[in-house]
Amino acid sequence: MAATTEPSPAADQQGQRYPLSFTQEWFVTLDQGDDGGAFGRRFILVCPIRITGHVDLAVLQGALDDVVERHELLRTLVVRNADPPYQMVRPPCPVPLEVRDPPPVTGKSRDMIVQELIVEVEAGTMTAREVPMLRALLCKFDDRDSVLFLTVHHSVSDAWSVQVIMRDLGAFYAARRSGIPAELPEVRQYREYAAWQRANASNAAEDGAPKYWLEKLHGAREFTIPNDHAHPESYSRPYSLYVHVIEADVIAAASALATDSRTTVFTVMLSAFYVLAHKITGITDLTIRAFTAGRNELQFQNTMGLFLNVVPFRTNLADCTSFRDIVARTKETLIDAIGYELPVNVIEQTFPDFIRSREDTRTSQFIISDSVSQFGDPTLPIAEGAREVNERLLQEPVHHDIPSGMVWNLSVDPTGSLYGSVLFNLDEFDESTVAGWAADLLRILTSAVGEPDRDWKLL
Repeated sequence: MAATTEPSPAADQQGQRYPLSFTQEWFVTLDQGDDGGAFGRRFILVCPIRITGHVDLAVLQGALDDVVERHELLRTLVVRNADPPYQMVRPPCPVPLEVRDPPPVTGKSRDMIVQELIVEVEAGTMTAREVPMLRALLCKFDDRDSVLFLTVHHSVSDAWSVQVIMRDLGAFYAARRSGIPAELPEVRQYREYAAWQRANASNAAEDGAPKYWLEKLHGAREFTIPNDHAHPESYSRPYSLYVHVIEADVIAAASALATDSRTTVFTVMLSAFYVLAHKITGITDLTIRAFTAGRNELQFQNTMGLFLNVVPFRTNLADCTSFRDIVARTKETLIDAIGYELPVNVIEQTFPDFIRSREDTRTSQFIISDSVSQFGDPTLPIAEGAREVNERLLQEPVHHDIPSGMVWNLSVDPTGSLYGSVLFNLDEFDESTVAGWAADLLRILTSAVGEPDRDWKLL
């Protein structure tokens, strides 16, 4: 069956049109066509999975197709050239599956070859105008060792959804091998979520969310990162990825501080980012934006789709005397902001002064992203066992794009180390600048978790 392409609104008069979610609406505002923005060819997510044991290709193909049948959004097109834009579900269709043998390379470990393959695949492209918006590449070292790359367009997925895809793929693979139906929870479709979100939009006002944000963002300015070069009228190259590692002993100390503070490692990391932002700007009243899962309803925990949200976290460090104080203040900020969470486009439309700092052509938007597994045991029942490859060890001069700005992603590996990656564009930043910030963050974090009661201004 051939891939289905985006129709024109006139050609789809007989089709069922579903309203967009608020996040999809936000993505439409970031649309720059096929060459950039939220629907560009380079706006993708890649998940590498290392597999031990023989992979049955027919079973793998069937399991991939099962995932597309289960999750409508993988075969849903956002029709952006309509007024208003809408989403349209297409029938199930097969997932493109490519199989190849990596070229023989002497003097390198297979693990390093996997890292090189990650760089290659993450530099790839995918259109947002054809379904399914999922494809797979299986690279086989031999019959018992392979790596599977799942690529999905970011306009239909987020990090949580990639984990849903992995979990369900493993369940469908095992089911096809055993002949026993997959034991998966019932799933609500994303179009149902969009309808639910709109039907319940008024509840936010009743819960006091607008009042909270009106008070919280009064006089606030979004923290933006200073560029080395002014924004170009058009970018001459794709985004790059700078990777760095925070060793397991530092993360263990951060985890111990988080436990002692009854909070999370992400809270400790965000606290360190506040200190870094202060070092860069000299400002103590800081508002840093971070991605959240945006999944506040249990009925949609297993839905694959675009739920991510971007929440501004405002914390004033002025009267904090130690890093432990900053952690406590950051914890309070996170609890309150997530408790009154509103969609990112609602906040941006309601508080235009907050984002006015982005008008400066010498600064860029700065967002933190935290990747944490939500589904327990990361081992997948494919062949004799499969596991996502979290670590990134190589710099990537060509990576997948983001609509604008800089994203700093944090991902804790099962070994306990934290792999940080910074998405940035060389038209705006020198790599040496990004490397310097990463080194500063490591220095701040190492000192802070080692002596959390030390004066934070001395970190």
